[in-house]
Amino acid sequence: MTISLMKLFPLSACAVMVLAGCEGEAVVPDTQLITGATFITMEAGPSPEAMAIKDGRIIAIGAQETLRVAYPDALQRDFTGKTIIPGVVDSHVHARELGMDAIKVDLVGVKNVDDIVARIRAQRPDATPGEWIIGQGWDEGAFADLGGPGGYPTTQALSVAYPDTPIALEALHGFAAMANDSALAKAGITAATPDPEGGTILRRDDGQPSGVLLTLSQALLFNAVPSLDQAQIERAIVVGLETLAAQGVTSVHEAGMEGRDVEAFTALADRGELPIRVFGLLNGNDGALMAEWFDRGPLDDPQDRLDIGGIKVFYDGSLGSRTALMRAPYSDRPDTARPTARISLAEVESLGEDARTYGFQMAVHAIGDEANANILTSYERRLAPNETRPTPDHRWRIEHAQVVTADFAERAAALNVIASMQPSHAMGDSDWAEDRVGPRRIRRAYAWKSFQDAGVPIIFNSDLPGEPWAPMETLHFAVTRTKLDGSPAGGWYLGEALDREASLRAMTLTGAYAAFQDDSLGSLAVGKWADFVVLSDNPLTATDIRPITVEATYVAGQEITKTPAN
Repeated sequence: MTISLMKLFPLSACAVMVLAGCEGEAVVPDTQLITGATFITMEAGPSPEAMAIKDGRIIAIGAQETLRVAYPDALQRDFTGKTIIPGVVDSHVHARELGMDAIKVDLVGVKNVDDIVARIRAQRPDATPGEWIIGQGWDEGAFADLGGPGGYPTTQALSVAYPDTPIALEALHGFAAMANDSALAKAGITAATPDPEGGTILRRDDGQPSGVLLTLSQALLFNAVPSLDQAQIERAIVVGLETLAAQGVTSVHEAGMEGRDVEAFTALADRGELPIRVFGLLNGNDGALMAEWFDRGPLDDPQDRLDIGGIKVFYDGSLGSRTALMRAPYSDRPDTARPTARISLAEVESLGEDARTYGFQMAVHAIGDEANANILTSYERRLAPNETRPTPDHRWRIEHAQVVTADFAERAAALNVIASMQPSHAMGDSDWAEDRVGPRRIRRAYAWKSFQDAGVPIIFNSDLPGEPWAPMETLHFAVTRTKLDGSPAGGWYLGEALDREASLRAMTLTGAYAAFQDDSLGSLAVGKWADFVVLSDNPLTATDIRPITVEATYVAGQEITKTPAN
């Protein structure tokens, strides 16, 4: 599939005029010359002074005067005082969900069910009885310590406040949901409803549903919520990608594409309406979808607009909801834990065999130490060379790798398995994570530096929406191990932080490597796409990363965000 560059990234006439003014026919210059900025290339060697671009790719990089002589007719863009970095590759996102947040009640930061009621009243003051209200963002980790069935509060306050309006509320990380009585009734969830395989309906002492559903039981609720149509899904995707672009993200790995997502992303790509690049990871838990794609094979776009080449598999649950698979019981409330395998290990191994046969990358969600060990074992069985089959350039991944066994890093490095990790999760979980696993296991959790020292390839990403996700926030978390307010003082297990250059590499070049795109993305080098970000300050030297702003984002040499006025 080849997509027109100008169709994907249209420019106004004024933006591309070589002649002064906006009269006459617009002319796209053959070459652009970027000067004045501090360049962070993520390549070896001294920092260049200028970069030349033609047909969307970098054609030269080096001394400013040399390039000016070589390209005297180039359109010059001066970014004196700014810093230019390669476009950020956010290698684990849910862009459609980010776009859909505009129609959801934002519950990030609520502390209890009364807070949720207040937030809904503030954001949906004109709610119509009978019409669904959808929200997202309550923290299943924090709520699991509030008391009640399974550690969670009941949703009685929601039912009292909204007796005739069905309410379905997604948790921050997607491993639990809340519903009021009206929503439970519409979904047909009663005291007699059995727990589905891989899921738990939390219940009060009288057997009635408490209103909280863990892991796969959420489907019972959300299957009753009216579905979006194709146009709404496409709009949500575009809004999500545009939001990402405004923060300097030029490429994403969409994790867990459903069938309708694939249709929407493909339709947008065919019409040239994807604002940034997308590498798709299919929902590996959907057997019918995978059968279809194993039959057709990966989608490899020569222009790197929309590639679909990976499989995202949900294996276990989450640490916060105590549904992650742990080798030993949870340290705080083992009686309320519901360790969950959302797919059997045999099914994961079957997917791995098909992935290797048909040329797909595996990316498996694993949070607990038992889950991570199991997935590594599965990978070893599928990737180990034999007399007829050498080890492929697989670039298989483990998504999250939050809590691991003592031998995990050594085993992962031997297989060259990529650890796909989220600095925001470490900081978001830091208030309660040690309670869950205890003082010994916490030292093998969110262990970025230990992984790096062992030779494990690391990619940093956001897993948005949920925790703070902007790239400069991710970088701050990675290098300081503190929240945005600077707490805790001295950093949370600071010894596992990475330095700034290594963290930025994990967000750019290694992210491109994880999608088999490091020959065309992830650094500023001759022959690669001219995807770059203009920043207000240098993230490698600034005293504080948090105030750094994105002033412009470029994809294939074309600005896709407006530069703020001086």
